[in-house]
Amino acid sequence: MAVQVNAAELKVFSTPAATAALQAAMPEFERTTGHTVKIDFQNISKTRTRINNGDAFDIAVVSPKAVGDLQEQGKLAKDVSLNMGRTGLAIVGHKGLAKPDIGTVDAFKRTMLNAKLVAYSATGESGIGFLKVLDKLGIAADMKPRIKASPNMAETVESGEAPLGVTGIGAGLTYSQLDFIGPVPAGAQEYVYMAAGVSVNSKAGEAARALIKYLADPAVVKLMNAKGLEPPAK
Repeated sequence: MAVQVNAAELKVFSTPAATAALQAAMPEFERTTGHTVKIDFQNISKTRTRINNGDAFDIAVVSPKAVGDLQEQGKLAKDVSLNMGRTGLAIVGHKGLAKPDIGTVDAFKRTMLNAKLVAYSATGESGIGFLKVLDKLGIAADMKPRIKASPNMAETVESGEAPLGVTGIGAGLTYSQLDFIGPVPAGAQEYVYMAAGVSVNSKAGEAARALIKYLADPAVVKLMNAKGLEPPAK
């Protein structure tokens, strides 16, 4: 990929679930194109609100449904989009505490039922997924006094108020202030699905489309997969 003469600064609105994957992928894109990429990580609900309020951006990484809705609303270009795949949920913990066993569904269930408090996102996709996990395991009622919907899960866990927290794998891998305990086991796992689209009002449309193409490159897909973003099934 040749360096562009007219380098652009791209503004990306992204779900936190893609944090680790996008942070790993961007340096090579910037190096080879000369473009710079600024990413604002917020949950999908907040991103949609910002887009509907007219905030300027070039690319949105949200859910496939949100991409489709925003295309129909005339906010995202209909001729370009990318199904990026999915990321599972993970458990993080207060720094330095003994890491609980979540290696099997039974162990995960015991850890949840024995937890002092588990924080989860009050508005993000990971929080919705966590509640589905508890329901799937048949412990939703038992967990009610042991869970807290938080506007900032990471702060709630870092402060020690909640020893454990739930987030997407991609976000959990980037929390230096928390311990990454591990993914929710396969038999209980729920997923956050992601897709990308380009703003119809982007002032750097060519560069934005180049970034979408870059994210679909097999080598980049492999890199992001190592950071918790599973590629779409073929």
